[in-house]
Parts: sequence; structure tokens; C-alpha cells
Amino acid sequence: MPDIVATIHRVLTDDFEVPAEAIHPQATLESLDLDSLALAEFSLILQERLGVKPAVGIVAKTTTVSRLAASLAAGRDAGSTA
Repeated sequence: MPDIVATIHRVLTDDFEVPAEAIHPQATLESLDLDSLALAEFSLILQERLGVKPAVGIVAKTTTVSRLAASLAAGRDAGSTA
């Protein structure tokens, strides 16, 4: 899962210009200033970079970084590829 967390962190900082210090396991995507359009884009980027389609509803404002990472890891383990 470390590569998933690193990818999430990299996408947030590089593509969405979220300050690195704002990203921590309990940060919600809303607290990182991702609006609904950004969430849709974020989901697509994660799918492209990780090869795992995020579960329906997981990329939401109230989702924490740790919950997102765990869900993506579970999807990868289950073979849920894009």
C-alpha cells in the first residue's frame, strides 16, 4: 500500500497543488479543497496511474486519505483493474 499512498500524495500535490503538509491520513478530500469536478478528475487520474478503478462513491468529499488508500489497495488485491 505504500505505493498507493505515495501516488495519492503525488497526484494531490502535483496535479491539484495541495500543500504537502495538508495531506495526512485523516484529511478528508474536502479539507484538501477538492470540489466535485476535482474529485471526478482525481478519480480518473488514480485509475490511470494505479490501474485500479476506485469503488463507486469512495472518491467523495468526506473520504479520508487513509480510507481511499485502503479501498484502492483492496481493489487492487481483488483484481479490480481499469
